[in-house]
Amino acid sequence: MPGADSEKTSEPHQELDPAADSTADAEVTAVQDNVITHDESDNANNLANHGADETRNKNEEPTPQVHSVFSPRTKVFLVLMTVFSTLFSPFSSFIYLPAITPIAASYGRSIADINLSVTIYQVMQAVAPLFFGDLSDQIGRRPVYVITFAIYLGANIGLALQNNYAALMVLRALQSTGSSATVAIGSAVMADFTTSADRGGYITAVQASVMFAPALAPVLGGILTQFLGWRSTFWFLTIAAGVFLIIYLPFVPETARNIVGNGSIPPPRLNASLTSAHQWRKRQADLESHPNSSAQQPQPKKIPMRIPIPNVLAAVLIMLEKDVGLLMFFMSLFVMANYAMLVPLQDVIRRQYAFNDLQVGLCYIPYAVGSVTGATVVGKLLNWNYGRVARSIGVAPDRKRGDDMRAFPIERARLDLMWPCTILAVGMIIAWGWVVDSGTSLAAPLVILFFGGAGLSGPVSILTTLLVDLYPMNPGRVSSTFNLTRATLSAVGTAVVQYIIDAWGYGFTYLFMGCIVLAASPCIWIVRRWGPKWREERYQRFKRAEGEDS
Repeated sequence: MPGADSEKTSEPHQELDPAADSTADAEVTAVQDNVITHDESDNANNLANHGADETRNKNEEPTPQVHSVFSPRTKVFLVLMTVFSTLFSPFSSFIYLPAITPIAASYGRSIADINLSVTIYQVMQAVAPLFFGDLSDQIGRRPVYVITFAIYLGANIGLALQNNYAALMVLRALQSTGSSATVAIGSAVMADFTTSADRGGYITAVQASVMFAPALAPVLGGILTQFLGWRSTFWFLTIAAGVFLIIYLPFVPETARNIVGNGSIPPPRLNASLTSAHQWRKRQADLESHPNSSAQQPQPKKIPMRIPIPNVLAAVLIMLEKDVGLLMFFMSLFVMANYAMLVPLQDVIRRQYAFNDLQVGLCYIPYAVGSVTGATVVGKLLNWNYGRVARSIGVAPDRKRGDDMRAFPIERARLDLMWPCTILAVGMIIAWGWVVDSGTSLAAPLVILFFGGAGLSGPVSILTTLLVDLYPMNPGRVSSTFNLTRATLSAVGTAVVQYIIDAWGYGFTYLFMGCIVLAASPCIWIVRRWGPKWREERYQRFKRAEGEDS
């Protein structure tokens, strides 16, 4: 079937080749955990690596292997490092804004000319994750992190040293290329070691970091630009990226399930951190010291010497799936409308309240605090609602081994929480315009920004979690597709919103934005109602394609 190869890897229920034979995996699991027997592990490895059966009925015997062998401390460390990495993309975008005017003066260019570097950054922010997200699914997270941060470091050093407009544009594109993939890869890392029962809380932690950066970055950027000059912002980013790599390279393990399974398969040399390489060598030495033992350490998966070409077409085709396409369309409009509140914020605050650059930057903090609060609350609600839905259909949610998504109403478990957040966000979008037009005290717009941030972060976290639930074997690919759609529409919205404000005024502009979101909101109900049917049709389609290929 044409295009089958590109499509079938996106299917969450398909069977994939395990990285090592099931017997070897079972033996190393027995050595590591001393929990499951050899026969149980054979069974379990097929289930864990193929993603075929995650749900345990209350009356069934608990035979599946654990979804991840990483310890709780390692999981916390992975979350912290993933949050650290995802900060770089939004942080690099917003820390640059206070430097636009000084850069324009330094180069003798107009503000509009320098603003083109912001546009280029947004374009690459949408496109680059398509390559790196899918690549991380193929060769692992660690090599892609190293590649992207090498690009990012070089770009920041170049930006701090360059002295002409053309170099600024090229290096800003490279800076965005290196940093923007971290958001898609971050969601993929969370999917590697979490089950659907607890995935919501982990992914919302990553999303909260993305939401918080727009508040802190402009303040820090303004301080650096005012006291140390605009080049200091790029030196700051260089130092921060260097600190990340110093921690990441020796300590963070490979998590991609295509490479290490549930963590019980040794990573290839290029994917191994210093600590994990030492641990696996020690384990091999322990096995060799007991020659009478039948246990054997599985062999690492062989990675091709050449870097595979990322399947960008497969990532784009995900948007054509009925359920995924509708959700991405709604959320892209939703994000666009909310970001349209932030674009004119500096001008509004400065004009109405005569604030300086630092005071204007501080006004972003309520939005960020609201975003973090909303993401935190929704993360806990996602896990709670998942358990409630599981119990309602007579299954016990398994946070260690996972649940079978083919038979589970995951759309219901996730999308039931969308409506309160959507209503809150739409109300704040509409109210924002009229509050600005009325010229009230500063407290009113700050309160609107807080609840607007809370209303936005919830649905973004919900949809990101649901997309990973639908494509657990390709989380990097599906996350990059979502990033493409929302970044594209957000760029369009931010480009035209000021023209609409000039023509209609703030009140009617944001009333229009709120109505757009309301008009698209039935997409949520449609996917909740027919999503399980479309998901099963997709599964059957990929199974047929797999049969034809074999």
